[in-house]
Amino acid sequence: MLENLEKRIKRQVHGKLHRFTAVVPLGFEATLVQELRQIGVAAKDDSFETADGKVTFEAKLTDAWKAVAYSRIANRILMDIASFKAENFRELEKKAAEIPWELYLPPVPVTPDTVPVHVTCKHSRLYHSDAVAERFYDVIKGGSLPLVRTASLSTPSAGTPRNAPPQDRPSSQNLFVTLIDDRCTVSLDLAGEELYKRGHQRFVNEAPLKETIAAAMLFEAFEQEQSPITLIDPMAGSGTFSLEAAYIANGLIPGKCRDFALKHQPAFKDATWNYIIKQEDVIAAITILTSDISDKAVEIIKHNVEASPLPKGCINPEKRDFFSYTPDKIEKLRGESQAVIVLNPPYGKRLDANAPKLYADIGKKLSEFKGCTVAILAPKGACTENLLKNCAALGSPSTKVIKTSHGGISLNCFVGKIF
Repeated sequence: MLENLEKRIKRQVHGKLHRFTAVVPLGFEATLVQELRQIGVAAKDDSFETADGKVTFEAKLTDAWKAVAYSRIANRILMDIASFKAENFRELEKKAAEIPWELYLPPVPVTPDTVPVHVTCKHSRLYHSDAVAERFYDVIKGGSLPLVRTASLSTPSAGTPRNAPPQDRPSSQNLFVTLIDDRCTVSLDLAGEELYKRGHQRFVNEAPLKETIAAAMLFEAFEQEQSPITLIDPMAGSGTFSLEAAYIANGLIPGKCRDFALKHQPAFKDATWNYIIKQEDVIAAITILTSDISDKAVEIIKHNVEASPLPKGCINPEKRDFFSYTPDKIEKLRGESQAVIVLNPPYGKRLDANAPKLYADIGKKLSEFKGCTVAILAPKGACTENLLKNCAALGSPSTKVIKTSHGGISLNCFVGKIF
C-alpha cells in the first residue's frame, strides 16, 4: 500500500507541472517575477501571469520549493490541487471527495488548527464561507467536524516579539478554497506560516514594515545601482530594511532555518530539499549604516540583530536624527560606493505631528543628496504631493512609482536617483 502511494506521488505530484500562485505585496508583482527568474524558478515557457497581489505560473513542485526557500518578496506560495464547478453543496461534496487528499496532506488529525480552511466566495450560489469550510472538513476527515473559528493575528505592539522561532508542532497545512462564479479552486499552502516571518524572533516598533515589502524596495533600489553599495537606513524603526539587506549581503537564504508545511507533506524529499537550500545566494558587497532618532528603536534593532543568524557587527545602529545628515556626511559615509537611502517615514498610527509638513521637510532634505538613489514610502494625497513638490527628482519620469498599501493605508513607493 505504501509502495503504491509512493508511485502515485511520484507520478501525480512530482512528475507533472502544477499551477502555483505566489501572493505578493500589492504593486510588487513585476518585482517578484524578476526575483523568481533570478532564483531560477523554471516556469513553463518562462511565463508568469500577474494580477493584483498575485503572480501565477506553471512549474514542477521542486521549483515551487525553491521559491519558498529563496523568495524574500513573496508572502505565500499556493499550489492548485483541484478546480471544478460547484453550484450546490452536493456538487461541492462530490468533487471535494474526488480529490486524492492522501497525496497532499500528512496523516494528522484533521482539525481547524492542523488543517485551517480559508474560504473566499464571490458571485457564487455557495456564498456561506463557514458552511463551505465545514463540507471540506467533513470530506477530508470522513466524518462530522464542527467548525472552530481561529483568531486572526493582530499587528504586534511596540516592543513585542514577532517572527518567533518555529513551534514544536508542525506548521499548519493551510487550504485555500476560492469560489468565484461557481468555480471552486482548492489550493495548498506550501509554507504554512507567511513567508515574511524569517524564522527567528524579532521585536517590533510601532506599525512595523513587513519584511517582504522592505525586500521588494531593496530589490528595486539595488537594480538601479552597481556594486559596491552603501545602504543608509536613517529612519530604521525596527531595522527591517537593514536586516533584509544584511541577509542579502551575507548570502543567507530566508527559508533555510524554517519548518515549512511542505516538509510534512507526503511529497517531501529530504535529499531534494537539502540540495536546493545548500545553493547559497551570492554574497553581495553591501555596507549597512543604520540609525534612528529613538533610543528604543536602537535597542530593538540591537536585539533583532543578536537574535538573527547574521554575523556580529554587520549592523551597528546608532541614535541620529535623519535631518542631521548633510551631503558631506553622506559622501564621507559612502566613500567610493554607490549610496542607496531607504525610508519608511512615520504615517498613520506612528505619526503625531503634521504629516504633510513632515513629508515636505523630508523632500527638501533628500533633494540635497545628489547622486544617491532613494527608495521611500509616502501616503497618497497631501504627503505625496508635498514630498514631490520639494524633491523634484522623485517626480521625474526616470523615477519608478509603485502603488502599494500597508496596514490599510494606500501608499506610493518611489525609487529614483536624486539629481
